[in-house]
Amino acid sequence: MGNKSKIAKEIQKHFPKHTMYIEPFFGAGGMFFNKPKVKYNIVNDFDNDVFNLFQMVSLKKDELKTQMEILPIHNGLLDYWKKNKEEDEIRKALRFVFLSNFTYMCAGASMLFGTENPKQIFQKRLDKTFDLIKDVQFGNKDFRDFFKQLKEKNASNGLIYCDPPYLGTDDNYSNSFNENDSNDLFDCLEKSKFKFAMSEFKHPFILEQAKQRNLNVIIIGERGNLKNFKTEILVTNYENLQQSLFA
Repeated sequence: MGNKSKIAKEIQKHFPKHTMYIEPFFGAGGMFFNKPKVKYNIVNDFDNDVFNLFQMVSLKKDELKTQMEILPIHNGLLDYWKKNKEEDEIRKALRFVFLSNFTYMCAGASMLFGTENPKQIFQKRLDKTFDLIKDVQFGNKDFRDFFKQLKEKNASNGLIYCDPPYLGTDDNYSNSFNENDSNDLFDCLEKSKFKFAMSEFKHPFILEQAKQRNLNVIIIGERGNLKNFKTEILVTNYENLQQSLFA
């Protein structure tokens, strides 16, 4: 949910030149996998399922691929994995992929059947994903702890891109990312000394924080469905750029 794949290119137009790229909220990697890769990449996600999946792609790709090939896809497995978690790292990764990619609206409630075969898509993308992340440094911490590990000496050529759970949405931070979390995120970003860009919706609290902290707000566009359209914005601590600039 919240994957930036569809609007990644539009957001990247406003990224400054950088040789180090940092994401505290990696998720599905919608931005990372849709931008030119730079020399140094550091990503993090608090969700252990997300972290474990990419660890298995990096460290046990062939075993993961083999186990996916023989994985039965049926409602019985869905019912089992709704109620049961896995301790084995490979099984845990398979469960996460199954519930998120093989079910309707990625909700894990009912099976998804259609013209596309999720298993074939996974197998097709696995090798490319491995090539892109094999040298990436991964963290699995709350963003506040993750920021403590960043070294200011790397700030001059670095960019932090944040795609946090938007205010009021469900996530792993006590069920919703609240105003205190957003305030802490702004504090962490400013203390980091890095150039940063943060995606959000045009929320009154976010706009007020940006104004108080003398940050820039860039309108990216509207997102949503017929019942619920929201304006996507990008909050930055650097001047608006008119084109993509990558090292």
